[in-house]
Amino acid sequence: MLQTQGLCLRIGVGILLLSLPLAGQCQAEQPSSSTRNEHQHTTTELTSFSPAEKNWLGASLELSTWLILGTGLYSASSESMKDDFDYEIEGDAAKYFYQRLTSNDSWKYDDNALGMNWGHAYAGAIYHQSFRNNGFNYYESVAGTFVASTIWEAFAEYKEVVSINDQIVTTWGGAVLGESFYQLADMLRTKEGWLPTAFAWVFNPADTVKRWAGYGKDSRFDRSKSVDIFNLYTGVLHSQKTASDYSVTSMLLGMEARIDNRKGKTDGFVSTPSLVDMNMEAGISQNGIEDWQMHTQVWLGGYKGHSASNHLASDWAHSFYFGPSTAMEYTSLGTDADEDFYAVVNLLGLSAAANWHNQYINIEFKSDIFGDFSMVKPFATTDYLAQGRNFWGTKSVIWEGDYGYAWGHTFNLSFNINIEHVTFGMKLKSQRWDSLDDKDMERVALWNPNVNDLNFEDARDRYQIYIDYAFNSAISMSLHHEQLNQYGIIEGIDNPQIYSRYDDRQKRTWLRLAYRY
Repeated sequence: MLQTQGLCLRIGVGILLLSLPLAGQCQAEQPSSSTRNEHQHTTTELTSFSPAEKNWLGASLELSTWLILGTGLYSASSESMKDDFDYEIEGDAAKYFYQRLTSNDSWKYDDNALGMNWGHAYAGAIYHQSFRNNGFNYYESVAGTFVASTIWEAFAEYKEVVSINDQIVTTWGGAVLGESFYQLADMLRTKEGWLPTAFAWVFNPADTVKRWAGYGKDSRFDRSKSVDIFNLYTGVLHSQKTASDYSVTSMLLGMEARIDNRKGKTDGFVSTPSLVDMNMEAGISQNGIEDWQMHTQVWLGGYKGHSASNHLASDWAHSFYFGPSTAMEYTSLGTDADEDFYAVVNLLGLSAAANWHNQYINIEFKSDIFGDFSMVKPFATTDYLAQGRNFWGTKSVIWEGDYGYAWGHTFNLSFNINIEHVTFGMKLKSQRWDSLDDKDMERVALWNPNVNDLNFEDARDRYQIYIDYAFNSAISMSLHHEQLNQYGIIEGIDNPQIYSRYDDRQKRTWLRLAYRY
């Protein structure tokens, strides 16, 4: 794998994975891969509820603290970042900064390393929580994160281009990640004992410090009917690629967390997303970290309904949900040159879910469709480089970081049926991306003429089936099989003679043991 691409991401998530045992006192229901009947759902009860008031001073102080700390770290490392500097202030400083905000010449897609660019999602999460911690609703916090990101791009990084990709990842990715961490930390604080408190610190450190100082406030949520999930799992995975004739066996470590408030009460449609869903998984082989996958989704509220049964065993009840959602995903499969990685902000989409159940059977259906902004390693890179070609004179971000920027979409579909202790299920994920090809919108370094621009198209389809058996309310074992079909195309824009296509099929089978906290 690239040494730089996941450094910030893996450090942060490593802390999370190492901290998972601290959640031992959390209560949860099985996730969608092991859905149980509704009578087994565990809820978190709160005795009182009052929406928080907005604290403008507190939000300003908290946000300013993070920006000052970030500026200090950025200044300390400026010597090693000289290659990223594009400008110097000459003459009227006020005019310089005005032009940075208003001129198209300053707004570009940058060519920083993937780890640095994707790390902006964590910065955005901190900005988002600065507002959430002080009584602002979700949408107000998103707007505040955008303003904070613009301040950083225009003034803290004043020697660089104003990065369009950083604005997207910080604002949208930061909102998804920040909201997920914020609500999970809030849920953990309803548990008794110092272990949940310690784990809540990992998700929302600023609010924990405020509580230590005596400035904390009660939860702004009424979770009287919410379903809290926190699972830790391990297992063994075997994967095999057809075209590259490569196979490997890895040990899996992962966690699943969810706060499902679709049946509960929130502090207003425009204030609190109705569902937060997070998954993290690492695959470790003798080669090191073979796989790394992270997905976080926030359902923003919507239209819902349900019908109750007459409490007889044979009576059926149903519920449904439809509304907007947003998400983010980072996936890295394989190592070194064979690695397939992409980092995606699912900017906005629609989600639908339906459930039918009686005392013995539970059937669940879910689907999402998103518009994506992605940072993806072109899948055809393997074949392109094998032909003796290189990326000199093309997109500087591909030459510098082995990835490119693209627009596209993600479609998810899942279905499962639970009968007593056994769950059968299937999942489909389909993704399509097409590169951003406007050379005028890309940063052009002095060392890279960027005269032979390339277009790339990527497609990934994942099909999974599984069976899960619950030994009791806490422990379950599942067997999964997945087929991953991938193809990519690279073709010249300024040089039509350039063309390369690469296809591969990967089969992945794993056995997983999950413990429900």
